[in-house]
Amino acid sequence: MKKLFFVLILIVTSINLQAQDIPKNTIGIRLSEGVVGDEGFGPEITYQRQMFGEHNRIDVNLSWKTNSFINTYRGGAYFHWSYNIWDNLNWFAGPGIGAGYVDFKSSIFGFGISNDRDSEFFPYVGADFGVDYRFDFPLQVAFSIRPTYDIHSIENSGGFSDVDNFGVNVGIAARYIF
Repeated sequence: MKKLFFVLILIVTSINLQAQDIPKNTIGIRLSEGVVGDEGFGPEITYQRQMFGEHNRIDVNLSWKTNSFINTYRGGAYFHWSYNIWDNLNWFAGPGIGAGYVDFKSSIFGFGISNDRDSEFFPYVGADFGVDYRFDFPLQVAFSIRPTYDIHSIENSGGFSDVDNFGVNVGIAARYIF
């Protein structure tokens, strides 16, 4: 019985790890919203390239997010391990690093509330995981979740930190395959 179970596991694993055809290159846009932290909503330009094997790729991105009191600009790269779920549907996960810039708005909600805060550059580490689907024509769509940890200590004049270090955003992407 143990041998039969072992053979079944090998068969299922080999079917699941079949060689997939992840695209060599994709470029597109990702729209995301911060669900934890203070990032806000914004677009992201994203480029993916298959590297280091048929199941691996690099996702390089530039983003701009805004909310009522800050603009955040980010540039980063994520390494993805990508595996086939079914047909052209894949899942992916991987770590990432990057740098960002927080710019405080001079007025909050359009009111005359003054904000004399310094802007700041910061590094960050994060992860990216989700699913993507490749159509039969050159289009890939994806849904992903990105938790990040920003390495900064931005404080206001009262001396307490009012910009979160930890954030999570969810996003949808559409990319052209070439």
